[in-house]
Amino acid sequence: MKRQSIHAAVWSEGTTPLDVYPNDVNTTIAEHLNENRDIVAKAISINDDEQGVSNDLLDWCDVILWWGHLRHDDVSEKTVNRVEQCVREKGAGYIGLHSGHYAKPYKRLIGTSGDLGAVRNEQEKEEIEVVSPSHPIATGIDDFSLPKVEMFGEPYDIPEPDQVIFESSFEDGGEFRSGVTFTFGAGRGFYFRPGHEEFRIYHDPTIQQILTNATRWAANRSD
Repeated sequence: MKRQSIHAAVWSEGTTPLDVYPNDVNTTIAEHLNENRDIVAKAISINDDEQGVSNDLLDWCDVILWWGHLRHDDVSEKTVNRVEQCVREKGAGYIGLHSGHYAKPYKRLIGTSGDLGAVRNEQEKEEIEVVSPSHPIATGIDDFSLPKVEMFGEPYDIPEPDQVIFESSFEDGGEFRSGVTFTFGAGRGFYFRPGHEEFRIYHDPTIQQILTNATRWAANRSD
């Protein structure tokens, strides 16, 4: 029997700028998720015991949100194994965020490199189109823009997604599949591109709503 509330664990590595995320990005995301009565979120870190993802934590959580950037190589194979088992066998959801396209657990789950065709950090504008408006992750979301972003460009080395939810175009050129879903064994997966640490992206209400929707969907509480 599913418990009434969704348990979400938000992982990060402690490298975000303090002027943007004074208590780290994981705390910011968890605080916004906790504004929803049906979600109980906690911030976890690579600096915690067992790199934040102990067996007890994984038994507790329904969804893992993973933000990584500079410390991908510091994540141990034991940590990756625990996360993969939790997703594939126990059915936890996995949400990869921004530079988490290179996170070890994500690459293990997708089975490809996660490489990008281009990266550009010129503080340019991003236009995000909702290409699957009927998907639960897109509930209440219209096309929107972000004023300053780090650009990612295709080709994006991932397997064929189950569905593309969001597609991005950038002020200085380039396109990207910025929101894609997967099935990882018994678990649901979602990758969401926006989230460069120099900008206040996770404070944006539209981004917050997308992460809320994605958490519910990845926990298998919406179709």
